[in-house]
Amino acid sequence: MKLWSGTLSPFSTKVRIALAEKHLQSEIAEIPWSRATLWGPKPAAFLAVSPKGEVPVLEEAGVGIVDSTVINEYLEEAYPRVPLMPTEPLARAECRMWEDMADHFMASHLTVLIREVFMKPDGLNRDETAVKDTLSAYERYLAALERKLSTAEHLCGAFSFADIATWIGLAFARTLGVSLEDTPAIRAWYDRLAARPAFATEFEQIVAAAAAA
Repeated sequence: MKLWSGTLSPFSTKVRIALAEKHLQSEIAEIPWSRATLWGPKPAAFLAVSPKGEVPVLEEAGVGIVDSTVINEYLEEAYPRVPLMPTEPLARAECRMWEDMADHFMASHLTVLIREVFMKPDGLNRDETAVKDTLSAYERYLAALERKLSTAEHLCGAFSFADIATWIGLAFARTLGVSLEDTPAIRAWYDRLAARPAFATEFEQIVAAAAAA
């Protein structure tokens, strides 16, 4: 099993944590990222299995699997010993919805913060309206999460892919101006997950990579 990954890709991080939580070993092939060149250079072997040229890609038995959600669903089906999805259909649907919401925020809103805050640390030419609108969207998202986590330890029963995806999205967002200070239920849930070895290791690597980018 081989994972084409990027440390500063939240979608790659989703898969790396899933592999760790399932106690699965995988060769990690990193696609480099820097402020100067963005993603790349991309090896020909990677482009051969990634039609969009995007991470993550999981290679197993000669097949390249793309998209973090598809990869994690494959891992759940192929390696069910440590389950990361509920068994009951309605709970599975809820889990998928929370994961999809996390993915949506990473793709649609986190990218704005990366572009306007991370890529413009001095604030020059920053689109403050885009940042303000993005932070407002996060406020609505956090309100829904707070309501859910005020009565539940996890997002859909036991610890699941939904928790992984949501935590990763918020871990990146917190470094770019999203605050959890007014959401105690989220903060307690966030800290519980941050104490898990896989999450702690990943966050340390993300911070180090961001500082060096």
